[in-house]
Amino acid sequence: MLHNITRNVVFYSSDMTPIDHQRRLFDSEMKTVLGIPQEVNNMYEYILFLGSDYSRLKMLTIVSACTDVEFLFKQYIENYFDTSAKKSKNFYQRLDDVNNQIFVIKGIDLNDFSFFSRIKLAFQVRHICIHNMGFIDEGFNQKTGLDLPIDSKFDINNTFINETFEAIDQLIGFLDSL
Repeated sequence: MLHNITRNVVFYSSDMTPIDHQRRLFDSEMKTVLGIPQEVNNMYEYILFLGSDYSRLKMLTIVSACTDVEFLFKQYIENYFDTSAKKSKNFYQRLDDVNNQIFVIKGIDLNDFSFFSRIKLAFQVRHICIHNMGFIDEGFNQKTGLDLPIDSKFDINNTFINETFEAIDQLIGFLDSL
C-alpha cells in the first residue's frame, strides 16, 4: 500500500538524511577544491552554511501522506461506490467536496470523526508546503480555525507526522468497516 511507502521510506529519509549528512566528513583538500570554508566539517554543516535546513524533508512526508489519502479515496470510491459522474483532476484533494458529494449523500459524514479533522489539517499543511514553502498565511488560519502567526513556518515535527499517519490508519480502518 502506498501509505506504507510514505511511512517507511519518505518519513525514514526525513529523519535519517540529516544523520547521514553528519557522517559525511569533508577532508581539508576536498574543502579547498570545492571552495567549502574550513570550519565546515561535514555535509550537514554545509547545508546549514548554505542557509538551508532539513525541514523540506518533513514537508515532503506530509505531501506524500496526503497524496496517499487522495489516491486512497479515488480507488475506494471508484471501486465501492456507484459514481458515474466525472470528477475533476483535483477532486480528491478537496476533502470537503469528497465528503459532501460522496459520503454525506450515502448517509456518512466524515466530519463526525476526529481522524478526518486531522487529515484535513494535514491537507492544509500540504497546501502551504507546496504553495508557500510551509509559511502560514491568512487562508491557512481561516481554513483550519487556528490563529497562528502569519508568515511563520508551520512546525512539522515527528509528533505531527505520526498523528497524521494515525489518522490515515483510522480512515483506512473506517473505510474497511463500511
